Amino acid sequence: MPVVRKREIENLEQMSGEELQSFLDSLPAGQATISRLLDFIEDELYDAECNHSLKYAMRFMMENRLDFPKITSWLNENGGYCDCKVMEQIAPIWRGKFGDD
Repeated sequence: MPVVRKREIENLEQMSGEELQSFLDSLPAGQATISRLLDFIEDELYDAECNHSLKYAMRFMMENRLDFPKITSWLNENGGYCDCKVMEQIAPIWRGKFGDD
């Protein structure tokens, strides 16, 4: 039976101190950039439906010249396979930890 790897983002709520700093250092972009990415996706999805791709995430990454492969991989590994899944699987935990509204 294969081992199911717990998504990194699911552990975020319990992290503090050095463990939290290590997590932040391992991110494909800074904490503020990830927060801005989530805000951008949320704003874009407000008036449009998700087409089940990372359309808005990709637009944000291109406009901000971010490392597309690394960020996309991190989103996918944490359940963000499309823009709406980023908002369902990643944003609530991220915002719960960092207080982004």
